[in-house]
This record gives sequence, C-alpha cells and structure tokens, in this order.
Amino acid sequence: MAKHSEPSAEAASSAKQKKSPIMLIGVAVLALAIGGGAAWFFVGHKSGGDAAAKPKHIKAPVFVTLEPFVVNLAGDVQHYLQVGIDLRILDDHVNDQIKVHLPEIRNAVLLLLSSKSVEDLSGMEQKNRLRAELREAINKPLGIDTPVLKPKEADAAKTDGMGEAHAAEAKAETAKSDEHKANNPEGGVIEVLLTSFVIQ
Repeated sequence: MAKHSEPSAEAASSAKQKKSPIMLIGVAVLALAIGGGAAWFFVGHKSGGDAAAKPKHIKAPVFVTLEPFVVNLAGDVQHYLQVGIDLRILDDHVNDQIKVHLPEIRNAVLLLLSSKSVEDLSGMEQKNRLRAELREAINKPLGIDTPVLKPKEADAAKTDGMGEAHAAEAKAETAKSDEHKANNPEGGVIEVLLTSFVIQ
C-alpha cells in the first residue's frame, strides 16, 4: 500500500505545479483587464466630457461689402466724406434681400451721410451712433424695424426712479436684450462696419 500512495502523492504535486502557472497567468490577465478597464473609464470619460464641453461648430459670419460712398457733408464749409461700409448679416438670404433693395439702401445711406456735419462725425461716440443709424436706414427697405434711441434717452427712460443697483441691473438687462436682438434671425443687418472713413 505504501507503494500505491507514493505515485498518488507525486501526481498531486505535479498537478499543483501545473495549476500554479495557469493560476498566475489567469490572475495576470484578470489584473490587466481590470487595469485596462479602469484606464478606459477615466480616459474615455475625460475625452467624452471634453467633446461635450466643446461648443458646436460656430457658423462663420457673412459680410456684404457696399461700394464706397463719397458725399458732401452739411455745414457752411464744404467738406467731403468718403466711407467704406461692410454689413454683417446672418445668412445669404439677407444678402439676396440686400441685392433686391440695393438702390433704396444706397439712397438711404447717401441721404443719411449727407445730412451729417463734421462735428456730427468727429468722435468715437458719434461714429458709433452713425453706425446704428446706418443699420436702421439699411434695414428699413428690408422691412425690418430697428429704431435707434439716443444713448442718454435710452438710459434715462429705463433708469428713471431707480436706485443705482436697480439701474445697473436694468443696463445689464438691456445689454442682454441687445445681444439677443443681434443674434435674432429676423435682425437683417446685424452690424454696420466702417472699413474706411476719410473727411476732407
């Protein structure tokens, strides 16, 4: 009987030796799988989060360049204004409308520019006011009403009877409203850009 027990003990030890490399390989594969899964989780979610955080493709702005204008300015002394105007619009649909109404638009711009004096166009505030007036004049033939309020009138109308804190909030709301109107598809010409401006 002692002879029969020896081979079974040898068989058991050889089976243990065969199992231990297989177990080591299994444990190593399991550890690699867990490590790879964890790496994918952290790296995959980070890149997915970055993709979600990135803004959607922003549509490129569309510009329309009008032919330069040369006008006589109002006043006792004769001065000329030469101005280049680019219009920022939302899409080509507005460009098509501008082409259809171009004679009316050029007429409105010429009348507006020739009504100005040198003093009306001397400072930055006056030039920005002119840009707003030009936008109104250009949008009118397109059937879009963009009334221009004088800055002081607009501020006074909105902040009369308010404390300073409420007046500041009202101005912030106005800025948001103006930004919304600028991004509104019904806005026609969003912005008038003066690309050249020479008074002689």
